[in-house]
Amino acid sequence: MNHAQKLTCSMLSKAPKLQTGLHNVIVHKSAPLAVSTLRYRTIVSGKISRVSYSTDRSNGLETKNTAASKASRRFVLPDTYASIARRILSRFLPRYQGPAIGRAVYGACSSYPDFKEFWVEECRLPETFQTWFSTTSFYVWMAMVRVRADPNAKHYNQGIVDSFFQDAEQKIRASGIKSGRIVNDTLKDLVSSFKGTVMSLDEGFARSDAALAAAIWRNLLPVDDTVLQIDAIVSYTRAQLQILDSYDISMVTAGQFDFGPICINKH
Repeated sequence: MNHAQKLTCSMLSKAPKLQTGLHNVIVHKSAPLAVSTLRYRTIVSGKISRVSYSTDRSNGLETKNTAASKASRRFVLPDTYASIARRILSRFLPRYQGPAIGRAVYGACSSYPDFKEFWVEECRLPETFQTWFSTTSFYVWMAMVRVRADPNAKHYNQGIVDSFFQDAEQKIRASGIKSGRIVNDTLKDLVSSFKGTVMSLDEGFARSDAALAAAIWRNLLPVDDTVLQIDAIVSYTRAQLQILDSYDISMVTAGQFDFGPICINKH
């Protein structure tokens, strides 16, 4: 036996063996760790052959390269099918945008500045939940009038109303009412009241200042000696709706507007 054969037999006897059926696979530990492959020696029919297998490091690199190549070969929908998909999805998109737009618009409506200064002090209304609901309905109605110009106003206005009544329900529960039945009955009454207010204000706005003043008196100011206040609200309503009309509809649906104060002309 020559020197090379002795060296080979010595290495085979010292190396740990992994049984793989018909072959004895021996890990060659002399390969450096910095190299991207581990070398294995496989004994097949008494002959020694070298086989290289990729390590985890090279597998990671190969995986990254494969992902990058797949990303570069992304499937792009043809223009014809893309336009059809957009038309189909556009029918359902406003329905899902409605709640978010409703919250944004109602956020602008609920932050009106005149509740205590004008409605309570000037108009002598009691500072109660019912007063808050009536006056907030007035501002919500003005926002809904402007949003009606949008083709998707049905979904957006529904979102505004939902946000309004969610806020009303929170205020009812915060007042100490815990009974779900009482809360539901109160909300039903408020829904009927809100519908009547909207219809009355719509009719008054479309007809004349006198009809609008009568609607405001019935729904907002059922108090005697409030002629000056009602006249101020009528003028404010038409001026504010004109201002809202000057805003782009995208700004309105994003809640990027506000309501100014109501001024009384006492001269």
